[in-house]
Amino acid sequence: MTLRDKAGTALSNLGRRKVRTVLTSVGVIVGILTVVTMISLVNGVRAQVRKQFEEIGLDRIVVSPSTRQANSEDDFDPFSGGKRLRIISEKDLKLWKSWPEVREIEPQIELPFGIEASVKLREKIVSVALTNQEEQRRGPFAGRAKAVAGLSELPPTKGAMTISRGALQNLNISKNEYSKLLGKTLDLTLYAPRGDKKTFALRLVGVSGERTARAALSAPDKLAIKSWWFNSPDILKMQGYDSVSLRASDVSAAKLLVKRLRGRSYEVQSIDAILNVADRIFSVITAMLALVSSVALLVACIGIVNTMIMSIYERTREIGTLKAMGASRGDIRQMFMMEAGFIGLIGGIVGLILSWILGRGLNALAIFLAKQRALPLPDNLFIITPILVAQALGFALLIGVLAGVYPANRAARMDPLAALRHE
Repeated sequence: MTLRDKAGTALSNLGRRKVRTVLTSVGVIVGILTVVTMISLVNGVRAQVRKQFEEIGLDRIVVSPSTRQANSEDDFDPFSGGKRLRIISEKDLKLWKSWPEVREIEPQIELPFGIEASVKLREKIVSVALTNQEEQRRGPFAGRAKAVAGLSELPPTKGAMTISRGALQNLNISKNEYSKLLGKTLDLTLYAPRGDKKTFALRLVGVSGERTARAALSAPDKLAIKSWWFNSPDILKMQGYDSVSLRASDVSAAKLLVKRLRGRSYEVQSIDAILNVADRIFSVITAMLALVSSVALLVACIGIVNTMIMSIYERTREIGTLKAMGASRGDIRQMFMMEAGFIGLIGGIVGLILSWILGRGLNALAIFLAKQRALPLPDNLFIITPILVAQALGFALLIGVLAGVYPANRAARMDPLAALRHE
């Protein structure tokens, strides 16, 4: 028998018991549907995370001064994470700017927690949170909110600020008026626990799309606020910058800068390193989900074995006839293994199609919920890659073939005379 004859015979045998073939392939369909849907979700989330990191910049690193935790009453400072072993000064910034690997440098000043602030506009006052208080909770690589009017990034000069859409809504200012407010002076008032307060006159240069009431200030204004808060006009000389964001010329240069700065006793964080850790985590999650989902495929494998054994009992005389006509044990074995493999392959194809349909539906639901709650819209949370398609079909075929090994061997060992006398 040629390979084509064996494949044709296997397909025709499946067609003779259509209902049983469909019911047997249901297990494979459910298994492939579950595995592909879960892995495609992980692929989608991984793509969203990578996109966010790439928008921030894989060539970006954040440098912070090294610290040690306070271990005595003299070291105790309720507004710091510990005593700084080495500060980041203006001298350091000049040195880093001279390095050929550095493309851009942006010093950061962090405001202490506990500052209460309010903005006065048109004789109305609204309480606001100052931006970096939230950024400290979200991490040093938190992205900037998109602007709905004016600038999204503050200029490095003193006296400018941006305010959120949520703060203006609390002031009963409509969206149509945002652009008219640009360039106007707003009074930002700060309140210290000691009872002091101070007002800064700042020019509005942008409105962010955030729904919470927040205001963002430039580094020089943050430095002035910090000096007032601690009542220390020389605080920059004493504590230095809280962090510095460096943009390297490329990703390889960023890795070189990380090694160089860590060798100078600075704490360095890199987007590329964080992304590599995230990729490893996603790989582990993918493996775990695939392992859990494979339970359904194990059940499908048992179902295929049962179907093939029943098929052998029903076709005993047919097997005897094939052997009497010259079919070898290998021919019989291959024919039944092909039949089992086709059951797995059919289940894999249908499972893939259903998984794609389910992914489209769930993605549409995610976009709908994101719009309802004014959240960032995902591009595609369910990504079925060509590699995933090939792996799913190959795995479904392998499950079928492995499930057919025992029944096929049983059919191949059958005695032709006994098979022909079978009733």
